[in-house]
Amino acid sequence: MLRKFDTLSKDLERKCVDEVITRVQEIGDSEIGIVAAEDIISIVKQNLGPDIYNMGLHDAKKMFEERFSDISADIDVLEQHV
Repeated sequence: MLRKFDTLSKDLERKCVDEVITRVQEIGDSEIGIVAAEDIISIVKQNLGPDIYNMGLHDAKKMFEERFSDISADIDVLEQHV
């Protein structure tokens, strides 16, 4: 069952799992399995995903507002005065 935050491709998901496993092994003498790594990624996605998504929306909105402002100024320049 897909949850709303399950948006990673399978390849990217696997890469993240592998990196979590590798990092846990690097920082400690313990090992974790695939299920534990998937749980860590799931927790991170649930907690950070909405904020990252909203930052992307904010950046896109800012870009559109800047472009609209430029277009509006270009149109104002075309206005003819009698």
